[in-house]
Amino acid sequence: MSIDIKFTINDILLNQELLQKKNTYTCPICYEFIYKKPIYQCKSGHHACEQCWESSLQTRKVCMTCRTEVSSFTELSRCLVLEQLFGQQECCCLYSYTDEIFDMKGEGENFEKKLIKDKENGCKENMVVDDVDSHLGKCRYKFCKCPNKGCGLILRLNCLEQHEDQCEFKLITCKYCKEDTLKNQIDQHNEQCPKVTVECSQGCLMAIERDEMKTHIEEDCENTIIRCKYYEHGCFVQMVRSELQHHLENVNHQKFMGELIDKLTSKVRKYEMALNSVKENLDDQYIKKKQFRAFSDFYKNKWIISNYSNVARTTVGCFDSPSFLIITHKFHVFLFPNDADENGQNHLSIYLKSDTLGTVTVDYSLTLINVLDKQKSISIKKDKRVLKGNENKGWGGNFLRSYLVNKENGWLNDDDKLTIKIYVKLLNDDIQPLENFKNKKNQ
Repeated sequence: MSIDIKFTINDILLNQELLQKKNTYTCPICYEFIYKKPIYQCKSGHHACEQCWESSLQTRKVCMTCRTEVSSFTELSRCLVLEQLFGQQECCCLYSYTDEIFDMKGEGENFEKKLIKDKENGCKENMVVDDVDSHLGKCRYKFCKCPNKGCGLILRLNCLEQHEDQCEFKLITCKYCKEDTLKNQIDQHNEQCPKVTVECSQGCLMAIERDEMKTHIEEDCENTIIRCKYYEHGCFVQMVRSELQHHLENVNHQKFMGELIDKLTSKVRKYEMALNSVKENLDDQYIKKKQFRAFSDFYKNKWIISNYSNVARTTVGCFDSPSFLIITHKFHVFLFPNDADENGQNHLSIYLKSDTLGTVTVDYSLTLINVLDKQKSISIKKDKRVLKGNENKGWGGNFLRSYLVNKENGWLNDDDKLTIKIYVKLLNDDIQPLENFKNKKNQ
């Protein structure tokens, strides 16, 4: 990160003492060099910097040198020739000095800046005043601060790359765990890194990642002290893991194995009993649920008619929904896409019909769904209607004019489907409630 340094042209101008004596390139009022100062002159050719002219004209409307009348600043003319001549004066680079240029803040009016040339490491290039800014922007000898957090070292730009490679505050990636760590802490990190491979602490000569060591010792290490696998059943021998197989082959564990088998058999029986109990409970729930569904006294569903526009155009008369059953009564819904009324106007009409012989009393509702706005859906709802299975008619009626049934009005969805919601409830008094059967007493 480069560091901006405040400076004046006096710090870098060559032959400045000679130029000051001639007074050619200084303002005769403030005596400062005309670096980045617009210069204006009166009609008689006497010049001064813009700031001095403006300050003087606020109190007196005359030239500060010849007292020629100057009514306003607009009567002055720009002295471009003088500015251009000064722009060709020779300068050294600001970064030809040592890093003491950072201490040039001053302590009062009599403070003198002391700049020391850095003959070994400083910039040795000279340039004209007009090229100063361009050169300073790209100078390889400018001062910058190390970008690594915690370092803060100030050095020249041409030395930065070499320093960054060696900087103790540089973040480097651990080759084992891939985490970023400060260079000056990498050794400490490696002593604790969970992914560093180390030898087994029990001397089995296996190389294990540090965070896997505990698992290795508990499950795999040949030098870990373990109990006989029948310890809980009476064999209390302990040995290193590498001797387990020899122990099992040379010690008779038949008695201990028998005890283990008895315990496992007992556990299996308990599990079987618990499983059978759960199965019986699930079977009871399934039977009750099935009985409830079989004897439910109402039906609720949707009838979705696909490709409705084509069906309505090609159907003569009506078409029927699939049949549905409520206890022992069979029903279906039928629809007229173009049902003409007394005035010859076509309507979409929907009816409910019983397919079972005899009569049945029902509450029912038929709802034509509007997919764009559910509140616009149209329903016909009737209570205690008697349906006769031997009659070729049903209950229902006209819903809306046929030409209004389209996607734009919301009666068909994007897939050209029409949806009708159906609800039917039986009201017959002869539906018997469900009742558990009682066991007869032995006579």
